[in-house]
Amino acid sequence: MISDTTSPHESRWRRGVYAAGLVIPFTASQLWALLVLLRLAPLGGLVGQAFVLLLLGSCVAIWAGWRWTWQLGRDRDHQPTSKTRVPT
Repeated sequence: MISDTTSPHESRWRRGVYAAGLVIPFTASQLWALLVLLRLAPLGGLVGQAFVLLLLGSCVAIWAGWRWTWQLGRDRDHQPTSKTRVPT
């Protein structure tokens, strides 16, 4: 019988790698799509306004994905802290 003796540091590292494995392809595909639109679409009128919204949405999505990756992989205690009561 094999017991799970994964250290907390190794577990955090593994979660960070899995998260990066998800975020990196999506970041690359969003950047590629933005570059294609920038090259092919005329940026006048409503198309230009839609492109600005798309650019802002992509930036927020990329930021959120990398923030999530950073939080999963960083060194922190996952146990809730207990509040100590001051005796009165």
